[in-house]
Amino acid sequence: MIEISYRLMLFVRDFTGRGADSFYWFQDGQLQETDAIGIIDFAGIVVCHDFWMIRDALFDKTGTLPSKIVDLDELRISISGDPGDRTAREKRDLTTQLGRYGADEEVCNAYRKMFNKGVAFDLSVATKAATAIAAMYLDLCTQASANGEFERFFSVEVPVYHILQLTMAAGIPINATGLSEMRSQAEHDYFLSLKNYSAKHDMPLETPSKRAIEAKLLLEGFELNEVSVEYLLEFVPHERDFGDDTRALLALDTVRRVLGSLTLNSSNIRPIVDVFGSRTSRIHLRSPSLQNIPKRFRSIISAHVGAQLSYVDFDQFEVGIMAALSGDEELKRLYAAGDMYDLFSTTHLGLVGNRKAAKQLFLSYAYGMSRKALVDAAYSLGVDRQKAKEAFRLFQKYEEWKKSVWDDFQRNGRVTTVFGNHYRRSGRGQLTGKEQRSAVSQIVQGTASLIFKQALLAAASVDDVRLILPMHDALLFEHRFAETPGKVVQVFESVMTEVLSGRVTGKASINDFAELEKVSSTK
Repeated sequence: MIEISYRLMLFVRDFTGRGADSFYWFQDGQLQETDAIGIIDFAGIVVCHDFWMIRDALFDKTGTLPSKIVDLDELRISISGDPGDRTAREKRDLTTQLGRYGADEEVCNAYRKMFNKGVAFDLSVATKAATAIAAMYLDLCTQASANGEFERFFSVEVPVYHILQLTMAAGIPINATGLSEMRSQAEHDYFLSLKNYSAKHDMPLETPSKRAIEAKLLLEGFELNEVSVEYLLEFVPHERDFGDDTRALLALDTVRRVLGSLTLNSSNIRPIVDVFGSRTSRIHLRSPSLQNIPKRFRSIISAHVGAQLSYVDFDQFEVGIMAALSGDEELKRLYAAGDMYDLFSTTHLGLVGNRKAAKQLFLSYAYGMSRKALVDAAYSLGVDRQKAKEAFRLFQKYEEWKKSVWDDFQRNGRVTTVFGNHYRRSGRGQLTGKEQRSAVSQIVQGTASLIFKQALLAAASVDDVRLILPMHDALLFEHRFAETPGKVVQVFESVMTEVLSGRVTGKASINDFAELEKVSSTK
């Protein structure tokens, strides 16, 4: 295991915002008070927990952040291989783990209250908690090494965490001009969409909860024990566009809440970022959830004076990864030829002008939908049954690769990407359909997140580039020179090609980030 110099930092945040935050180093079994500059100046890894709570205070005091940060929750979740850890993160804090490392319940309770300013700082309690936290870090590093996750975490996740935390601490510029009008438009669009949605799909006149969506899908004949709601909404065609309509309504609900959280004097916002925000390691932003804002409202994000924004995105990202990992020649050909989904739609399905349906059908197939369900779905969209059967027989090598993934998952109880990020199976016996899809998704989407994070690191090193907002598999960035976007496209393409060992040539392009109007500069 690689030896990396580290120090454990404890902090007590000043919730009044007056800057009276306290910082402590834990060394040689002792706590020693320090300050923000002392934290920043340390060249090794700063180990802590709940870093998001102190991030902005550190930045405001020093103008930067530690160069290497390990948040123990991020480390624990990213190396466990258990998606339940991500789900449970918001329901429990680090103190629930410390009993395993020598801290008794009284210490855990007292430290939790102290951390949340419920009681005064107690050096003895904090020292005992720090002893357990340090033991936890060393144990997690040992687990990471045993699980094959150590190198990925410290060479990819840690530097990406630093870059994105620094970006969010500096703030995303906001153009508050016309904010009132935009709020009114968002409210109007939401309630109009809600009215139409309720009438079209016989749903209550309210934003649908996950439980309500599940109930509707069950009435429509979908089997929820084999698939997730998110999968059904995004990848499975619906006769009355229930999936697309639901996702669009939820996006409008998000944007009205985001715009409602801003004030007319807002100049920038500082979202919380989860660098390992999903089982497959996607980056998620919250408070506010900017990644889910529809294009027509994205002009709220602006550039600094003298700069402009550009938006780089991978082209047919998932298809390229699937082609490279499986070695399927037909997939490679379609990926290299142009717009794969358009080609598949017109050439193989006969769905001229219906790229969206072709994309849904192909991704449903790629992630493991049964052949009968695929043919039925294609037929409901107007595809001849025999033509649909022939279309999904084209990718024989991909089919073999998919089955090899299932066999590996069945045999070993875990699957992994080209570089860590494994997923452990919780059940036993024969794989369910949901487990089959999850295994393929883990490898494809997990590899996608690795490529994207490597591309972020490479783009951040390009002169004239300032990262603004990661958008799942795309990046909004700021620059001043006209040639910079082309350089970033080349970076994205070369990183994808390199990570996939040249089995496909990566494709990326500059696209519109906001709809209708250009993003303006702040005053």
